[in-house]
Amino acid sequence: MKQPSPLKFMEAINGIQKAAVARAAVELDVFTLVARGHDTVESLATATGCAPKGIRVLMDALTVLEMVEKQSGAYRLTPDSTVYLNRDSTEFMADSILFTHSDFVQRAFQSFTEAVRIGGAAVDGEGTIGAGHPVWIQYARGMMALARPQARTVVNLAPAAHRILDIATGHGLFGILLLQAHPLATCVAVDWENVLPNALENARAAGVDGRFQAIAGSAFEVEFGTGYDTVLLPNFLHHFQPAACLRLLRRVAESMVPGGRLFAIAPIPNEDRVSPSAPAWFATMMLATTPSGDAYTESEYAGLLREAGFGQPELHPVTGSARSVLVSVKPG
Repeated sequence: MKQPSPLKFMEAINGIQKAAVARAAVELDVFTLVARGHDTVESLATATGCAPKGIRVLMDALTVLEMVEKQSGAYRLTPDSTVYLNRDSTEFMADSILFTHSDFVQRAFQSFTEAVRIGGAAVDGEGTIGAGHPVWIQYARGMMALARPQARTVVNLAPAAHRILDIATGHGLFGILLLQAHPLATCVAVDWENVLPNALENARAAGVDGRFQAIAGSAFEVEFGTGYDTVLLPNFLHHFQPAACLRLLRRVAESMVPGGRLFAIAPIPNEDRVSPSAPAWFATMMLATTPSGDAYTESEYAGLLREAGFGQPELHPVTGSARSVLVSVKPG
């Protein structure tokens, strides 16, 4: 019989300490410095301008967290940290702390008990779904690298795209990669006015801005036209209650040509709602930050899509991500 232990609870309540260690490592850029050869306490302390004791405690903590390795007093990156936490890597994603450690997200989880009591966000009124919430600027700036595997999956699942609608475009990466894959395609991107400059800047950097049009406003209200054969809903539907999702999906269906494909990206737990751990855990984020959002299951999405006039969706989990891509076709 397994001996009772408080360690799981202690690990959970100490999560704030682990988050602080990871954030300090990113802010001081120690992963990049180690990759560049600053592999000792003394070298890192000089490069960062920090106290040697502080660096020693930080680097040893990162070793305990298995983000770096330590041997004979020298540190080196793990394979994961080499790819994702070294700023010189093309897959660098540590800037995600701009969103995950934003003031809003921290306040939302500090109020989590009240969110449990009322069944939704206890901060900022409507939480993240309020018009033009500033946290989406931080999302657009910090989360693009994390979205890259999701966007690549969409490109692989979209053999043809001519007229693209990208709803809640954020950083714009999904539409941008599709435009790069389909040189004759055009994209209409919808998001709040304060968020769209990030997408437009990324489109210019990718050389597709001439085919990337922005429309500011709520996806539930703006006129985004018709004739789309490809519609993107990246990380959006889970912020709303099912009735609102259905209303939006019906609007989307009306905008599409017969045979058009809808790509919805979301964290989708199994029907038990506790596995896999990452998409199942995402329900806590929706409870803390939205009035009525949730982590919906595949069967719940399938029901909404059928009611909105789409066919049975196909589920494609994204390797290395907590998200999946749902692909559904508007019947011809």
